[in-house]
Amino acid sequence: MLKVMFLGTSASVPTKERNTPCLYFEHDYDVRFLMDVGECCQKSLISYGLKFMRVNHIFITHWHADHFAGLIGLIQTMGLEGRRKELHIYGPKRSKEFLDKLLTVGYYNRPYKIEVHELSPGDVVSFERFTITAFKTYHRIPSIGYVFEEKPIMKANMEKAAKFGLKTGPLIGKLKAGETITFKGQTIKPEDVIEEVKGLKVVYTGDTEYNEDMIESIKGADLLITEATFAEGDKEKYVYHMDLKEAVTLAKKANVKRLVVTHLSRRYVKEAYDDYVAQLKNMFSDAEVAHDGMEIKLKR
Repeated sequence: MLKVMFLGTSASVPTKERNTPCLYFEHDYDVRFLMDVGECCQKSLISYGLKFMRVNHIFITHWHADHFAGLIGLIQTMGLEGRRKELHIYGPKRSKEFLDKLLTVGYYNRPYKIEVHELSPGDVVSFERFTITAFKTYHRIPSIGYVFEEKPIMKANMEKAAKFGLKTGPLIGKLKAGETITFKGQTIKPEDVIEEVKGLKVVYTGDTEYNEDMIESIKGADLLITEATFAEGDKEKYVYHMDLKEAVTLAKKANVKRLVVTHLSRRYVKEAYDDYVAQLKNMFSDAEVAHDGMEIKLKR
């Protein structure tokens, strides 16, 4: 199971209702990580009862302040709370330079180590049960998006198993392990019962303008989280962001199952927000507008 919580959904500046960008991910109740860390990140983590001391990995899409300004406070609070486990921070080129500067601001002791990893498109961060792959995005400064992808698992097709008289138990476990078994005079091979099940795929673009080169990385996602800073018709020229029409076009061309748009301009309040939502629903019925505190749970 993967839980995704939106801690910040505003573009550039916070509003009364929205913090700047931050996403919290929790995989099967053990691995927790963040993507982007807006300035109100740690307050949101506390408000929603999320165990931020168990966050060991932070992924930054790009080094605009609304996407990283919460790092200093979060890093300091982790130290004050007695953290000893190292923290890994990932981002595009120049990440080490920027983190070196951030970590020398102010007077405080940090009793744990921070490892900074600069990623290029195509680089993979591998965990026990999933990977996170960087892909190229198209912002005004160096930027990357991230593809979360569970590793495939071997699962018994119990309808096929039933034809052999098999039920859940040790024999199924042997088949999953690749062993051929004998049961009631039948020789049963793993491929007779066991199937490879594809894992979840979730993509977060961060800030980017529309570019079809991203489709290859996004295609087939169970969930696409992408910016749509503007409603259709509101975006000015030479702005390195997407509007709703572009976000929906990207989702449809990549054949994603579910679309959630975030990073809304602060202009979308009251009637303007209602119009924004209506425009999105008219374009793509399986799409939602993110809001702070929104939680999504996905199962393979």
